[in-house]
Amino acid sequence: MAGRVVILLVLLLLVFAGCGAFGGAERQTVTPVPVPEQSQDDRVEPALTEDAVDARRLAAAHRRATRNRSYVLGMRLSLEWGTQIVNLVVEDRYHYQFRTEILDQNYTKQVYTNGNRRYVYDVRAQGAWTATRRPTPVSGVLDPDPARLIEAYLATNVSVERPRDDCDTCRVTLTATDPPAAFEPADNYSARATVRPDGLVRSLTVSYWDRSRNSLVSYEIRYSAVGETTVSRPTWVRKRWGNATDSDPELSDSQ
Repeated sequence: MAGRVVILLVLLLLVFAGCGAFGGAERQTVTPVPVPEQSQDDRVEPALTEDAVDARRLAAAHRRATRNRSYVLGMRLSLEWGTQIVNLVVEDRYHYQFRTEILDQNYTKQVYTNGNRRYVYDVRAQGAWTATRRPTPVSGVLDPDPARLIEAYLATNVSVERPRDDCDTCRVTLTATDPPAAFEPADNYSARATVRPDGLVRSLTVSYWDRSRNSLVSYEIRYSAVGETTVSRPTWVRKRWGNATDSDPELSDSQ
């Protein structure tokens, strides 16, 4: 029971954290960026075997595959309180744009970090606009990070579907219908993931009926434009602060 409560709390933390995969994020410039070659040690094996998945190792491989890489990440979480959509566009650790929205609750938060400044618009904080010289790394924006959810949702009996021709560069599909022990009691559990050879989980969709809450739970993450994304100064920052540069005196730490 304690383990289940911990996992549920991890999921709920996402609501208070704080992209264009699920809509809402400003379209970014997508420019080809050299993709670092993956060494044999960075490949998904042995996280995946012929008929089993080590969820912990797969989560670790996913972290390695997204570290120091550009990408677009979309996340959608639905619980009994509503649906949250998160969009994250990343060029590097300190250069990204983040947007989260809770549907039907009139809540939106946007963050833009360019390595020198962190710009925030938070509707929950009475529409507060802030610009600070203390940028936050991308790892500090999402809590929990997708790797933790990959580890939690795939900690069960997982079927591994590989390409028929044993293609080493093709994606692997994972499916599960038995809920992890931490999510019991649950009905109609369904999890599906696609994994790249380097261990990056390109997509993950999960849904199940939570009997303790008497509600449907669904969660989805999707990566795109991996190694091909750049981030420019978004429109909402330009409208608020005009052409002010990061070093302009008029750009105080709080406005």
